[in-house]
Amino acid sequence: MIASRKGNNIVLGNTTSPAAITVPGKAVSTHKRNFKWLIWAALMLLLVLGTTALWYNEPDFRNYVEHVPNEFYYFLGAGFVFAMIDGAVGMSYGVTSTTFSLSMGIPPASASMGVHLSEIFSCGIAGWMHYRMGNINWKLFKLLLLPGIVGAVTGAYILSSLEHYSMYTKPIVSVYTLILGIVIFRKAFSAKVIKSADKIKRISLLGLGGGFIDAVGGGGWGSIVLSSLIAGGRHPRFSLGTVKISRFFVAIMGSLTFMSMLNSAHWYAIIGLIIGSALASPIAARISNKISTKIIMTSVGIIVILVSLKSIYSFVDKVF
Repeated sequence: MIASRKGNNIVLGNTTSPAAITVPGKAVSTHKRNFKWLIWAALMLLLVLGTTALWYNEPDFRNYVEHVPNEFYYFLGAGFVFAMIDGAVGMSYGVTSTTFSLSMGIPPASASMGVHLSEIFSCGIAGWMHYRMGNINWKLFKLLLLPGIVGAVTGAYILSSLEHYSMYTKPIVSVYTLILGIVIFRKAFSAKVIKSADKIKRISLLGLGGGFIDAVGGGGWGSIVLSSLIAGGRHPRFSLGTVKISRFFVAIMGSLTFMSMLNSAHWYAIIGLIIGSALASPIAARISNKISTKIIMTSVGIIVILVSLKSIYSFVDKVF
């Protein structure tokens, strides 16, 4: 180390090469990242080894796995892909999962319950991370929380009560997902977000409507609440963190309502979505920066529109 005086300041120099100089903050950040991935890899290895041991040592477990419906693996893959998309664009997990579930013959109430149960884990993790980073507007959180829960519980109760009429509620939900698909497609080509001069003042009504529509349609909390807050002039970072952590509680209450109302559920679909989205959560953020958001949103919009139109056409063809 060489010290030299420049005016009243002492400047420290280093005779070693630039490659040997490291920034402590960056080194710590790199170690934390590597440690997080090491934990995730260890958990996955433990899961694989445990499953392999059960497969060869427990005939009952092997028999159970062999009789798992093939649809479970479809939902496992779908949950993984949809969670990756959500990590890239910040929304659309609910609408893509619901659209896929409806196309696989799952009734609307069971489809919405599966989406809400899987979002408990993803939104809980995301909300905790935003809390640690200080991205929560607690005043906004209080304004969204109770109305969002009331809307979600009401929507889940109504949709579950109409489960016996799923033949008729399914095309209604498909129309809703069709509208969301068009909105996502249009956002892909929006040059910029048009912000109003005044911030949205009726936050409670926004939370109530967002919770209700989200429960009935299986998705839309991010598309409706988050987009409205940002378009109304709210800070994007604090809006995202607040919407994520409030979504965690809204999803819990909506899921509890669905489970108390429904006599039976398609658990292979629900568990597939939960496991698939959980597996995707550690890597979604890393990959999101390497994929074009415009391409993803365009693809999602087109897929949602086509699948929704197919569902509507099937209903019209049966009726007429």
